[in-house]
Amino acid sequence: MSPCQKPLSIVVLVFGLVLLGISLEAQIIRGNVQDAKTLEPLPFANVFLNNTTIGTVTDLNGNFVMPALKHAGSYELIVSFVGYQPFKSDVTVELDETINANIKLIPAELELNNVEIKASRDIAWERNLKRFEKIFLGKDKLAATCKILNPWVIDFADDPIQKKFTAKATDPIEIYNIALGYKMMFYLNVFWSDKSAYFISGNVRFEEMQAYNESERKTWEKNRRDSYLHSSHHLFKAIVENRIRGEGFALYTEKPDYENVTVRSANFSADLGRLVAPLDTNRLVTFGGRVGLYKVKWKGRLEVHYLNERAGVRTYRDVPHQVSWIRLTKDSVIVNRDGFELNPTEVVVSGDMSTDRVARMLPVDYRPGVYTPTPLSEIKETTLSLFQEKTYVHTDKPYYYAGEPCWFKGYMNYRSPGLRDSLSRTAYVELINPARKILVMRTLPIDSGFFHGDFILPDTLSPGTYFLRAYTNFSRNFGPENIFIKAVPVVRIKDKIRPITPVAEAPASQGITIETDRPVYKPREKITLTIRTRDEEENPIKADLSIAVTDMVQVTDIPDQPNILTSFPVNELKRELNRADFKFPVEYGISFPGQFLNKKNKPEEATLNIFQLTPPNFTMTHADPLGKFVVRDITFYDSAEFAVQALDKKGEPYGRGKLIERDRPPLDFVAPNVQVEMVNTDLPQRIFSEYEVPKNSTLLDMIEVRATRLPMEDTDYRVRRPYGKPDAVLTSKDLNTGYGNLLFTLPGKIPGLIVRQMNANDEPSRWVVYLNRGVSLMYPQEVLVMVNNALVGGNPADILSAINPENVESVELKKGVNVLYGFYGGNGILAIYTKDGSKIQKDRPTIPSIKVDGYSRARRFKAPDYTDPQSEQQVDYRSLVYWNPLLETDAETGTTTVSFFATDLQGKYRITIEGVGQHGKPIRGIAFITID
Repeated sequence: MSPCQKPLSIVVLVFGLVLLGISLEAQIIRGNVQDAKTLEPLPFANVFLNNTTIGTVTDLNGNFVMPALKHAGSYELIVSFVGYQPFKSDVTVELDETINANIKLIPAELELNNVEIKASRDIAWERNLKRFEKIFLGKDKLAATCKILNPWVIDFADDPIQKKFTAKATDPIEIYNIALGYKMMFYLNVFWSDKSAYFISGNVRFEEMQAYNESERKTWEKNRRDSYLHSSHHLFKAIVENRIRGEGFALYTEKPDYENVTVRSANFSADLGRLVAPLDTNRLVTFGGRVGLYKVKWKGRLEVHYLNERAGVRTYRDVPHQVSWIRLTKDSVIVNRDGFELNPTEVVVSGDMSTDRVARMLPVDYRPGVYTPTPLSEIKETTLSLFQEKTYVHTDKPYYYAGEPCWFKGYMNYRSPGLRDSLSRTAYVELINPARKILVMRTLPIDSGFFHGDFILPDTLSPGTYFLRAYTNFSRNFGPENIFIKAVPVVRIKDKIRPITPVAEAPASQGITIETDRPVYKPREKITLTIRTRDEEENPIKADLSIAVTDMVQVTDIPDQPNILTSFPVNELKRELNRADFKFPVEYGISFPGQFLNKKNKPEEATLNIFQLTPPNFTMTHADPLGKFVVRDITFYDSAEFAVQALDKKGEPYGRGKLIERDRPPLDFVAPNVQVEMVNTDLPQRIFSEYEVPKNSTLLDMIEVRATRLPMEDTDYRVRRPYGKPDAVLTSKDLNTGYGNLLFTLPGKIPGLIVRQMNANDEPSRWVVYLNRGVSLMYPQEVLVMVNNALVGGNPADILSAINPENVESVELKKGVNVLYGFYGGNGILAIYTKDGSKIQKDRPTIPSIKVDGYSRARRFKAPDYTDPQSEQQVDYRSLVYWNPLLETDAETGTTTVSFFATDLQGKYRITIEGVGQHGKPIRGIAFITID
């Protein structure tokens, strides 16, 4: 046994940038800096956003204009001037907004002491400076290239009581970092060091240096990326994006009763499973309270292995890569999507990560290059089978009637669970008819190894055996037996399935027990279930579950259907795999193939610019000699339009893209067998309520509104609007028609109207349109949209995106409550008047585009709440009483509870719960409820 020495720890205090979104136009911060006492302007004061490359100086009149910001968000504004106390303030910049700041600096009250200069002091100061540089800048090759340009501003002292070496600076420390290409102004707040730790706190302004040549620029970019990959910011970004293993990290946590053990074995393998265990990364991240912020939480000290870089000095004999430890001073830390902590003092780092000092600091607005997965050609053939992934789907019922909804949850299983972060994030679910044609398709995002969704079976389906198929693109590499296929009978509405075997009263469960709060229930009575999950030794375990409760009179069980116990385990491969077998890549988002056609409508090889029009995005790809191309790994929901163009020798865009149907697995699969006996009845076996099939499940594709054009020459025409006189008006000359739709044209154009993208909790990104008057940023109440004095139903963003600004005569905003429109007009009215008063168009005549389907949104299961007096009193004959695909048991007790209400029918309910425990093993539970 040999003790592992704890390396020095660093906490660098950075009040950093918090990104909330990307704007279509720049944001501006402008203002004036004055002396607080005399009100005289202060020229040449430094004004910057902390820990960024964004800054400026005031002019002779004390005025400043910050360089255009590329991102909306929250920043810390710093203003400094020699002889004055520094000014600090948090500022939040919205989309297309200008911030005006009038800043008054307070003179610093400095008392000059007599200084006696001696030779001995010079020698001691030089020695302390070298000591300071090693701690402050670091000791590696990059630190050796850093130069402090004004060391004379630094004073040193030794604290004999606390035994700390301290430093302070009267002016900002100017650092010339030739290795990363930055000049830094470091405003030192606190610096101390002792034998076991150090602390550096300050504000930093970065200034990009100009490279002398392309070689130096590439060197800077490589060094910057190397510094980033080695940092805790990289780790937090990987955690936020659920790419921990894919970015080269392996995380371990200390087992209970072994927290903060300072003596460890010389070999990591000897402690693994005894003192430390792999960290469960499924629930590390939750919503951070604001859009773009994430709460990262774990217990105890986190041990981080960075597998992509070898350690200079090994921590363990059997671990060649770098090892670090991270401890949170609170129970969690808030980070932005780039991995930067809002309060870095909440994170204490030791080990290899702590060797990075100021010489490796990067500005918060630094953006590393796009992550590129390890090419398959670089993976050893002997390890290819370790990447196997498999899909299983739990459905709410074993069979369906035409027009009935089907709810499902998918579970991903991995031969190597530690590689999950590097594998598929997109799953496909298809309903296939007896003639082997795909009728319904869903593309769903995989989150932490799970996905869920639903679809409504077409009401025109003929009876027969249909098939539910689920897979990922990458799973196709492991053979057709790796694709999940379940036979799903579709029954005539007046037929029912005869039970083959009597239902057992107490069927055996594996890993799940279900308890009811009473033995018998009455119709419409509240039912509460307590669900417990246990491992093979009856210890509580955390589990992710899905639960379906069905009326057994209406839904007959079909024996021998696939379940999670039989179909979830990864099957053994029939043969060894080689690289030639891997034809289908891992998908991290939506991918689609296409063909590029030139001006003559002929295929052409070219480098392509891919513009996502709704919502805006951009990427590039290459078309082969046949014009074939693939756009990979873009995240969007519902559908999006893409413009595909190349550039000619003059830099002019040309050509268009044509969508090609995505390659799918063959439909000549071996059909799973299912045997059922039908019984003909004289009555319909299903009555669908609005809880199951909403009335508005079919949406109109185009909206056409006709009205009479108002004469513009009438100067008082607006007072005769049905909603009264508008508060703000935009005419056609105020609109930028280049964006192609009104949604992208309006941001920042009308005072008080907010048009922006929003992420609410775990919901996908969407555009919202609302008034800025103190409403909730997370759940804003959107405006009512009218076109030519007619109300238009639907989402405001969808309506605006369908309107071509070239056809708009005016856009008018009414902010006050309008009694004419009741509740719907209470959040403001946005009225659009078209030039011809005729139609809303979805055309973009200048840019040919293709429409691509994105991720499908999962509906929320709805059921009545009979404790609510407002609950509808219609009859309740639901066959699916309860469905929940997001059930999760507590990690310590292995317990959770659910509640729902019985329907109007007496009889029995069947409870089916399936899921996966924290160790990746499938579990299942069956129970019954009596309604009398």
